[in-house]
Amino acid sequence: MARPNRIKLDGEGYYHVIDRIAHREFLLKDERVKKTLLDLMRRAAEFSGVDVCTYVFMDNHLHLCVHVPEAGEIDEQIVVERVGTLYGESRAAALRAELERLRAAGREIDAVRILDRLRARMGDLSEFMKTFKQRVTQWYNRELGHEGTLWGGRFKSVLLEKDDAVRAVANYIHCNPVRAKMVESAEDYRWSGLGAAARGDAPAIRGLSVIGMAVDTCQRKNVFGRDPRLVNGLVVGGIGFVREMTGRLRAEFCGSPTLRKIGAFGNASLYASHGGRSAPRRAA
Repeated sequence: MARPNRIKLDGEGYYHVIDRIAHREFLLKDERVKKTLLDLMRRAAEFSGVDVCTYVFMDNHLHLCVHVPEAGEIDEQIVVERVGTLYGESRAAALRAELERLRAAGREIDAVRILDRLRARMGDLSEFMKTFKQRVTQWYNRELGHEGTLWGGRFKSVLLEKDDAVRAVANYIHCNPVRAKMVESAEDYRWSGLGAAARGDAPAIRGLSVIGMAVDTCQRKNVFGRDPRLVNGLVVGGIGFVREMTGRLRAEFCGSPTLRKIGAFGNASLYASHGGRSAPRRAA
């Protein structure tokens, strides 16, 4: 059976991203691993030019809420700086030297090709996740002697409407450790955007601000429980948004999409649209 196409917009978009360790093994349990995961996630996000609005790292899977901004021109200086963020300053210096060498030899077109290949990895959800997962795998295998597949296949992504749907999913993400009975209150979990923000972590606070949230406005209760439609739906938001996106992206669905109401968040009713990747037996 052909796997469904990735549901994503060409321009700006908000996404709930879910990824799992292969065979649901608890390979992320160690705090050293989670600390490295956070560092590599933030480096990959800065390189890619996306905002990780919030996140949670569990012991065998992770959830991210990602904002992909509208595409724009990325000048050479920013490209080089982003390479330094992801790979280190020595790699950025090597890139500068290579560009200078090519231009000195009258090979401007080759310099442009190098920069364009790097730009092609920026401003795209799939490229961000590819970069992030590759860096994690490289570190994990090198430092911990792991062999074989680390991740359990492709990541899942759900397209979200801005504001209410995004904030509902952010609360769902924050409550993962509560549902797993790891903590009693969501902000007590260190390895989430809410937990980090509650401890004064500036990047986590900035991430929440992108979606109009602050530590004192996050709901601590399990708003939607283990609702699989927040994890495996294809589009989540108000009924108008879901219908518009379902129509616009109809060719990307496997089978006929269905529309279901999933509840309310604040004063807004939220709906989810499913296609060939409909709700599974369990959610995380």
